[in-house]
Amino acid sequence: MKTQENKYGLTEGLNFVGIFINAIMVLMTKLLLNIQNYRMMKTGKLSVVVFIICLSGFLHKACGQDIITLKSNKQLKVKIVEIGTKEIKYRYFETPDGPIVTSDRKDVKTIKLEGVKDLINVSEEDKDPMSASNNAILDKTSSLKFSFFSPLHHNLAFSYETMVRPGLNWEAGIGIIGPGVGVFDGAVNLHPKGFFIRTGPKFLLGSSSDVEIEGVRYAHPLKGRYIKLEFIFNNLSTSFTDNFSATSPFAVKESYTSAALNLIYGRQYIVGNMLTLGWYVGLGYGIENKTSNSNFNYHNPIRYSHAFYGKDFPLTTTAGFTIGYVFKNPAWLNRLVHGKMPDDMPSRHSNKGKKVHGGGY
Repeated sequence: MKTQENKYGLTEGLNFVGIFINAIMVLMTKLLLNIQNYRMMKTGKLSVVVFIICLSGFLHKACGQDIITLKSNKQLKVKIVEIGTKEIKYRYFETPDGPIVTSDRKDVKTIKLEGVKDLINVSEEDKDPMSASNNAILDKTSSLKFSFFSPLHHNLAFSYETMVRPGLNWEAGIGIIGPGVGVFDGAVNLHPKGFFIRTGPKFLLGSSSDVEIEGVRYAHPLKGRYIKLEFIFNNLSTSFTDNFSATSPFAVKESYTSAALNLIYGRQYIVGNMLTLGWYVGLGYGIENKTSNSNFNYHNPIRYSHAFYGKDFPLTTTAGFTIGYVFKNPAWLNRLVHGKMPDDMPSRHSNKGKKVHGGGY
């Protein structure tokens, strides 16, 4: 009886072990199947990801490029890194990990950015009232000016200025001595009469704040700081009453013929491309011939175009404030001044022909 019970117990134990082993095998089989399915699913997901990446790369290759059109009409397929005020940085589209390339804005016509409908017209954006392409500026290279305070000192003074070439202007003027009022002249009842002429080249001065060298863009050709070498010829006669002579009152008449060479520093401003406002001061040397009907020893340095301090100390000084009107030279005046038509005239705004390195204001 015990033997049967032992056999039954052993059989039951073996059956339990078999069932347990079978259960483990079933679980392992399901686990393996799940792992296999997971791997297949994972592989499928990776394939989708890889497909999306490849598709994105394809779309990027097809549509994700920026286009730069140069002024030579050459097109560059790029990815733009930076659009600066003076230059544009980019990488070539075919080598997105390549070095950054730089182009000057002045060489670029348009930019087409990825995803942006409108073109960026770089050449139009760079136009400003002082640019080379503004014909209103290019044409108005002359000015007719008036010495604003001259009537307060017994004279009327006018001058004409025109651009000769980039960085160099020429100015010539004439003055009529006599008209107007004179506070100092009235003190001695002085009656001046005469005329003077003045002329000379103006050399325009450049600075980092006034001129852009890299873009070769300059300001208005009549604008800025300058140094002028000016020659003056003056013919003056005066008459006044000497109340202190032995035969007083005595009518004193004097005449002066003088010349001066002055070095002048000044600055001229442009208002609305219509008016000029300017000031100047200068020093130089002078010579003079004086005739008089009297031994009256008083020396008056005022010559209305300049001041002359005598033969023993032949220093001359000059100063003034001018206001003028800016205009385009008529064709006949351009022929007279430049010997060519306006279309052939040089410009302070461009580097056509020979590159401009200096000149400015």
